Amino acid sequence: MQSRFIQIFYFIVVLAMLSSCKSYKVVPNGFAVQGDEYFVNINKELTVFLGDDIMDSKNWQGSEGPINAHQVNRKFRKVLHHLQYSDTAYQVLFSGHLEGKYRYDMLAVVNNSPNVKGKKNHLLDLSSFQREQNKEGRYFYTATTFKGQKLLHFVIPFNGRLWQEKMVSLIFLLPEDFTDIAWAKDVVMSNVAMYRDRYKFTPSRTEILCPDDGSSRSHLDYKIPEEKVNKTGYMLMKAYGEVGGERKLVVYRVMKPGDFYGSFVTCKGDYEILYTTLQDKIVWQTKVNTERDVKF
Repeated sequence: MQSRFIQIFYFIVVLAMLSSCKSYKVVPNGFAVQGDEYFVNINKELTVFLGDDIMDSKNWQGSEGPINAHQVNRKFRKVLHHLQYSDTAYQVLFSGHLEGKYRYDMLAVVNNSPNVKGKKNHLLDLSSFQREQNKEGRYFYTATTFKGQKLLHFVIPFNGRLWQEKMVSLIFLLPEDFTDIAWAKDVVMSNVAMYRDRYKFTPSRTEILCPDDGSSRSHLDYKIPEEKVNKTGYMLMKAYGEVGGERKLVVYRVMKPGDFYGSFVTCKGDYEILYTTLQDKIVWQTKVNTERDVKF
């Protein structure tokens, strides 16, 4: 009989632990590319500017990149629960740890749907937030502490119309003595400016660092071997070249399921082409020179 009571007790404890730590889902098909300043989510057709620190190679030296777009760990679940995010009304875009001027964690959240007229609001109540607005747009924020860290919480209305609300939240965890809120606001304001008016989802990058003088640039075709082509999921094509003595991303493209070829214009020279998963796993790679015919 006593063992039965013990089993029931542990069952209640486990239930309490599960209910206190909600299960936040991550929006599928999100990614960040080394050499690009943006996080991209294909499903939401949404881009988030991450700031300059994501460009620092030291943030990419681990076995995994600095941006996690496939799961939410216990620490971040506690943060979201503390901030009163509903795990049914919101999903996580990404979490990550970055180092630059400061060392910090970063978390991005988006709502699944707007409030519904005639029903109880399920989105965050922003009435207690500070509001800032200028010609670029507006955002709401709070600055508090959580478990010995400074917690900066920003909410950016992507669409602020009543019953059509779409909001992106950026959350920063920094040392408790952090005071440079203007630094975080700069990152947030870049996103505010990007989302205003005619936002257009363009998940790609092309950087051509040579003049269009008829001789400095070249047109490069690429083709993924048939046996390597992913026919069911999104993939990435990335091209890296040496610029100023450093390896630099010059092009990336999202490749839909079944896509296997494409082309781009770049400066003449040597390049490494990578065909990777959204999680940066290399499936196929090759080296090419724009002056020589590419053999597939």
